[in-house]
Amino acid sequence: MDEPRPLEPVTASERALLGRYRVLQVLSVVMIVAGIVLGAIAVVGNPGILSEEQTPESARRFLGALLLLGLGALLLVSGLVMNATRAVIVRAALPPERYRGPAVFVLLLLALILGNLVGLGAAADAIKLVAGGQLTVGGTLVLVTAIQAGMLIVVGGLVVLPRALAGLHLAPRRSLWRDVLIGLGVAIPAWIAATLISALIALILQAVGLAPGPELVDRVVDRGEPTALLIGFVVVAPIAEELFFRGVVFNAWERERGTRVAVYGSAVLFAAIHGAVLFVPVLFLGVVLAHLYRVTRSLPATMAVHACFNAISLTLALLVRLRILDLPI
Repeated sequence: MDEPRPLEPVTASERALLGRYRVLQVLSVVMIVAGIVLGAIAVVGNPGILSEEQTPESARRFLGALLLLGLGALLLVSGLVMNATRAVIVRAALPPERYRGPAVFVLLLLALILGNLVGLGAAADAIKLVAGGQLTVGGTLVLVTAIQAGMLIVVGGLVVLPRALAGLHLAPRRSLWRDVLIGLGVAIPAWIAATLISALIALILQAVGLAPGPELVDRVVDRGEPTALLIGFVVVAPIAEELFFRGVVFNAWERERGTRVAVYGSAVLFAAIHGAVLFVPVLFLGVVLAHLYRVTRSLPATMAVHACFNAISLTLALLVRLRILDLPI
């Protein structure tokens, strides 16, 4: 197994390399912030537009909000692309043991944007979902894999192709099946612990009078096609998310900031994309996955945990949906 090299301070020569084209970096950050602010103004500043009766005034407000949102999206995407391109060019001259790709947050934002663009392919099914209808096979598959598709595109184009993590091995040089079995063994106690944490949080929220509604993923599971759900949650999600969060985020931050930041930082980002209600139990799972990767240096091991964890949760949800099982939720 290849052990990671000890983290070393950035040298003066490396600092000089990282300082090139600083104007582009500043401009890209300004564009990203401006895009986020304009998008927030368009959404927060015009609540309930679609539910209002259609009048000339509401139509003008809707058009204005749409234009503002479009301008914000253009600035955000342009800023992210500029920032990522500059990072790949500038950091290519760093030694191979360093991380030589775009910032992790830039990668994540680009993956989310690309994922939402992929998700437009299932717009008709998304409308059905909002209206309470059943999803088609294709629509279900697109909705549950869109963000993961964005992650794979970003990892391939901005990390793998420019060799931003040179020397990284996806699995240690030993038995692959041994690592998979280790992952499956970790998955069951991790699932039990995360479920207990989730149940405790639900009890606390009920005690203080808060009853959060079902998350989008819950509605997809309730109305999606079962085969597509299994492919999306048990195959695609574990592969794509482990490649992104443990493969890229963990290793990038370990090379730049050390193992502690890599473990807990990757876990926080992993939890953040799964929604507010699931944040704490998914954060726990993220810490388990990060520590397992730190010990084994094996993505197949963490993929096995992730796949088994999702398989247990999805199987129980489908049994409840089919009225075969009744859980005290």
